[in-house]
Amino acid sequence: MRVTNSMITGRVIFNTQNSLNRFLNLQTQMSTGKKINKPSDDPLGITRDLEYRKELSNNAQYQNNVSLAQSWGDTTGDALYTIQQQIADAKEIAVNAADETYSGSFPDGIEQFIDSILTAGNSQLSDRYIFSGFKTDTPALREHPNGMSFEGDNGSIKYQIDSSVDVGVNMDGASIFFKQIKTLGDGFDLNTAINGSTQLDDLHGGNGINQTPGLIQIRDVNLGITATIDLNTETNIDQVLLQINNDLVANGITNLTARISDTNNSLMFESTPTGIISGDTPLDNINSGTGVNMNESQIRVTDGAGIDVKIDLESARTIDEVITEFNSQMMTAGVFNVTMGINAAGTGLEINDTNGVPLNLKIEDLNVKSNLAGQLGILGTIDPSLTGKDLNPQVHFAIEEFGGGTTAEDLGILDEFNSDFIGNDLDAQLLTSANLNELNNGLGLDLGEITLWQGGSNAIIDLDSPSIVTVQDMLDAFNNSGLDITATLNDTNTGIQVVSNDLNSSFTIEEVGSGNTAKSLGIYGSSDMIGSMYVLNNAMKAGAQEEVGLMLENMDLAHDQALNYGAINSSKSVRLENTSNRLYAQEFMFTARLSDLEDADLTKVITDLSIYENNYQAALMASAKLIQPSLLNFLR
Repeated sequence: MRVTNSMITGRVIFNTQNSLNRFLNLQTQMSTGKKINKPSDDPLGITRDLEYRKELSNNAQYQNNVSLAQSWGDTTGDALYTIQQQIADAKEIAVNAADETYSGSFPDGIEQFIDSILTAGNSQLSDRYIFSGFKTDTPALREHPNGMSFEGDNGSIKYQIDSSVDVGVNMDGASIFFKQIKTLGDGFDLNTAINGSTQLDDLHGGNGINQTPGLIQIRDVNLGITATIDLNTETNIDQVLLQINNDLVANGITNLTARISDTNNSLMFESTPTGIISGDTPLDNINSGTGVNMNESQIRVTDGAGIDVKIDLESARTIDEVITEFNSQMMTAGVFNVTMGINAAGTGLEINDTNGVPLNLKIEDLNVKSNLAGQLGILGTIDPSLTGKDLNPQVHFAIEEFGGGTTAEDLGILDEFNSDFIGNDLDAQLLTSANLNELNNGLGLDLGEITLWQGGSNAIIDLDSPSIVTVQDMLDAFNNSGLDITATLNDTNTGIQVVSNDLNSSFTIEEVGSGNTAKSLGIYGSSDMIGSMYVLNNAMKAGAQEEVGLMLENMDLAHDQALNYGAINSSKSVRLENTSNRLYAQEFMFTARLSDLEDADLTKVITDLSIYENNYQAALMASAKLIQPSLLNFLR
């Protein structure tokens, strides 16, 4: 192949141009410090470069959002801490005021704490009310004469803190301040009176009693007599009492009678001492329940001459055991035909000497410090009989389950007793049809006026009105008060409860004047944090120590609620802090990757630049020698 001058010239120029381009690229890298200055420098690298720059841009926005969210959290935390402290300080004052031994001057209200809570509730961040939801230009709380209301909405302000993660930065003010912390009347017992017609199914708030198998036993411990009573088919109190009393008599227990207690809320048993003992009678029951002193457990049987027997009764716990120990120890001592038993009247012990010639024995205490023989009523001479004194046992009955089940327990009579016995409260179910005079165990309630506040709305209800006769009438009076409330029977069906349906307002129920209506119905107080502060304030201003005491539980519940929301906010703050740290770590990582991708190695660039400069100079010199100018070049 023939190499022409044109070919040589073209190649020389091409190589020289490449050398110049490499030199210029290195010179550009030297001046910019970047090894990628245009897309053609590294097409694949520029793609990664754009991705890293996008990640860094997004990261910067996320960091800014996290910072804003942390500002919300800090402001919210400060407000919640203030609220916690105000409630805690108010409670401390209330505890002292409720103490009956408190000798200081009664506190004149807690308005300063209410004002501090109002200020904290209307906290702002950059002129935005933090508890008002989306209505950040509106104060969250509005004060009324005896309460507050929420003026914001439940909007959740969110910031994006990651590619697929949004975080709500604000808290629902209505929930913080007006969320229900208790139900007024919950679990309260108005003590509906029971009577003979009260259905067993209505006992224990309508849960009834267990009548499977429905067997109970009533045992006369003194006489060892047991009556088994079947209550499987009875439906009301009268039937239960009739069955119990009939079975007691049928089984020989004639000194015990069941009836409704004087408090009209339980069953009771009236007992009558009979003075009768049996072998089963415990020694602890004799002498009207004082029993015997076993510190010196021996008695002496002696004729003053050759017979001297010490009878040890230390192990005896019943009359039968006393008799058995006496008779066996006398025979062991060789003294025959002298025996102990229960006297014919059944009221004490008797000792008989049936020897042909009586032994002229005497029963003595072992020493002057002992009175065991006297306490057993047998101190004296057997001539030939010794009829002991009446031992006067106290009554002793036991009521027990039989065959499993819980019938006796459910009837409130599972017990052991030594006198008249009153069972447990049967908690009869409150029926809406019940007359108000059936409440308070049939004594009725002294009802009057109460005042209700719901935010800025007020209603006064007079429960002493002649038109209010039944429980339903009373519920209707609440439900027709004009407030957004619902009055019903409580969950235990033993009283009434009143619930506010307005979740944006405080709610309170208080007495009018010196009345006792709300307290006697178990609905005095407030169901929310803010309302509780107002009720406590009014009680203190009125010097009402009982009412202050009733509000202590509310203060605990309100404080717990504030703490709970504080904990939620703190948890969110920890999450934001962790997110911030992660974003800074990602920023460092992507910045490092971008640097690795873009930044030139200046040491290497300087070295390469020197080499390529020399190469270029050498190329120019070689080109000048290879391409000799001809006449034709000059003619051009």
